[in-house]
Amino acid sequence: MRRTAITTLLVLGVPEHVVRKVSGHAPGSKEFYKYVLIAQELLNKEVQQAHKKLFQLNNTSKNETKNT
Repeated sequence: MRRTAITTLLVLGVPEHVVRKVSGHAPGSKEFYKYVLIAQELLNKEVQQAHKKLFQLNNTSKNETKNT
């Protein structure tokens, strides 16, 4: 549960220093930054998916404009 809570809090945008305090990790903890990397990877994937959807919508709008 601890790992899930740490990762979830980071993904939700709770500041790292707050999550460290709650989880009991020391500042600069190598173990804690494993969670930061996991959370960042999840966020990066979400941003990439959103970018793809926006790109698709933009292309659809351009094609509709050309057809009218």
